[in-house]
Amino acid sequence: MKISTIPLICLFLLRPSFLSVQAQDHYLDAEEHAREGLWDSEIATIRMYREGWPMSYPIMRLRGDVPLILEFDDLAEDRSGFQYRIFHCNADWTLSDISEQEYLEGYPENNLPGGTPSFNTYTSYLHYELSIPNEDLKPLISGNYLLIVYQDYDPQKVVLARRFMVTENSVSIDAKAGVPVLSRFQACCQEIDFTVRHQGLLFNDPYSECHATILQNGVWDMAVEDLPPYQVNPEELIYDYQEENVFPGGNEFRFFDTKNTRTPTYYVRHIDYIAPFFHFELKADQLKPAHVYLSSEDINGRYAIEAEGGQDPGLDADYVFVHFTLEMPNPLEGEVFLAGALTNWQFSEQNRMRWDASRRAYTLSLLLKQGVYNYRYLFLPQASSKFDVGEIEGSFFETENEYLILFYHRSPSDRYDKLLGHQIVHSNN
Repeated sequence: MKISTIPLICLFLLRPSFLSVQAQDHYLDAEEHAREGLWDSEIATIRMYREGWPMSYPIMRLRGDVPLILEFDDLAEDRSGFQYRIFHCNADWTLSDISEQEYLEGYPENNLPGGTPSFNTYTSYLHYELSIPNEDLKPLISGNYLLIVYQDYDPQKVVLARRFMVTENSVSIDAKAGVPVLSRFQACCQEIDFTVRHQGLLFNDPYSECHATILQNGVWDMAVEDLPPYQVNPEELIYDYQEENVFPGGNEFRFFDTKNTRTPTYYVRHIDYIAPFFHFELKADQLKPAHVYLSSEDINGRYAIEAEGGQDPGLDADYVFVHFTLEMPNPLEGEVFLAGALTNWQFSEQNRMRWDASRRAYTLSLLLKQGVYNYRYLFLPQASSKFDVGEIEGSFFETENEYLILFYHRSPSDRYDKLLGHQIVHSNN
C-alpha cells in the first residue's frame, strides 16, 4: 500500500519522474506504472482538460458528458503527423489485464487530426487538438487511462503521454481540507478528510475492495494512493486518518505574465528581442520567509495561454524565452528544480536550475508560450529521493491548495478497477 507520511520538516516522497528525452521505457517506469511524460524537445504546451475548461482536470463521465481535449504544439517543421493510442490502467497505473475490445469502442490506434499552423507569430508551429471520445473511438468502462502520441506509425517513437480518467459518478463524496489533528503537522501541513456515500451499491469487503487517491494541485508524484477506508458505516465509508492523509501545505505559487511583448508587466524586469525570440527576464526571486505566511492569489501551479491583442491563443500566442533567477548567498547541498505545469511537473535535466557563482544565484531559461504562469522552486537534498517543500518556498497550513479525490472499487470478480466518483476540495478557501 503506497501511503505517504509527511515529517515535520515537510519533505515529500517523489516516485522519481526524472524523465529524459531519450527515456528507454517511454511511458512505463521501472515498476511498470504508466506515467505522463514528454520525450521530444520540439513538442510544447501540452494540456488535457474538459472541453471549455482549460484549467480543469482530465476527467469525463462515462455517460453523457462533455469530451476531453488534448492539445499541444509542434515546433518542428518536417513532420508529417502523429498517431495515438489509449490504454486502460488499474488504480495504481499499471496496465489493466483486459483487451482493448473490452474498454474501447472503435479503433485502438488512430491518426491524430492534422495540425493548424500558427498565425502572425515570430515562431512558427503547428497546433494539434484531439477530442475524446471522437468518431474513431470511445471509452466503454470507467477507470484510469493513458493516452500516448507517437510518430511514423511506430509506437516505440512516443513523443508524449498523458493520463486521464473516466468516472461512473455513482457515489457522492463529502470532503474538507483543514488543520491536521496531530500537533507536529499543524504549522506546516493540511489534512484531507472525506466520506464516500454509496447508497444502492454493495461492497462485500470495503477494506480490501475500495481505495482512494488524493492529489494536491494535480501533482501525481506527490499523491497519496491506495488508501483504504478508515471506518465503515452503513452506506458510507469514512476516510478520517490523522497522518496518512496529510500533505505539506507549501506556499502560494510565484507568478509572471508574458502576454505583452512591448511593456514589462507583473514580475518582468525587462524584455529584449533577439531574433527570432522575445526574451523576458524576470525580476530576481529570493527565499520566502520560513516562518511568515503571506497571502496571495494564484492558480495552483497552472498556466493560462494568452497574447495581448490576440484572438485565438492556441494559434496567435508566440513562443518567448523566460529567464529565471533565484538569488541566495551560497549554493544549497543538493539540486534546485523549477516546478509547475509549465514544466509538466517533471523533474528533468531541462528543468534543473544552474548555480551561477558570479551572480550568487541559480538560473534557468525556458521557451514558453505567451500567457500567465505559476511556478515554484523545489529543493532535492543530496543523496535523497525526497524533495524539501519548505527549504525555498516555506510551508504553511494557511496556504490555499486544491485537492482531487478519486474513489476506486474492485470486487473479487472484477478484472479492472472502476472509478466510481471524484471530488475537488480547497483548503482555506
